[in-house]
Amino acid sequence: MKKYYLFLVVFIALLSFSCSSDDSQFNAVTGSGKLIVNGQSYPLTKGFIIPNYTGNDPNYNSRRFYFILTNDKVSLNNNQYVYGNGITQLIDFNMYVSSTHAGSVENTTYPIYDTTDPNFNWDNAYIDHSGINTNVVIQNNSYVSSTSLSSDNLDGQATISKNDTTYTITFSFSNAQSTVSGNYTGPLTDLNYQY
Repeated sequence: MKKYYLFLVVFIALLSFSCSSDDSQFNAVTGSGKLIVNGQSYPLTKGFIIPNYTGNDPNYNSRRFYFILTNDKVSLNNNQYVYGNGITQLIDFNMYVSSTHAGSVENTTYPIYDTTDPNFNWDNAYIDHSGINTNVVIQNNSYVSSTSLSSDNLDGQATISKNDTTYTITFSFSNAQSTVSGNYTGPLTDLNYQY
């Protein structure tokens, strides 16, 4: 009889863990950094990555990877973003490594792609797009609104280095109206995008 009760207690404990809150889908670890937009500083404590594609499907570019820096949790559900309700700032980066580093994150400087430069070298690493979002409003884990800037209208670059599981990321963008800069040091949690 004691074995039956022990089994029942263990079963109920396991069941309660599996039925815990929706936050269980988030497994982000903490880093440190900041986003500075026009002189206003915002903390960046979480980093997330969709790594380079490493398969053989020609529909996916193995040079491309994507990462997000923010102050709360992010996950994917059926490849759709699920945002922590505490997010108030977020910067995302759509990146391409150089043609010689396909399938990996390259430790280098990534300039913003200059649409006006006819001599832009597509074989080098570059930022295709970055969205800079402050005053973010999240409701029920879905993005509602934010104050946004786009790297499409800015000049600048980001530098990435990785040592074991720790990334060091710095970035600086500007135009006549806006300046954006910042940094992040820490892990990037894999979002497990389903290719």
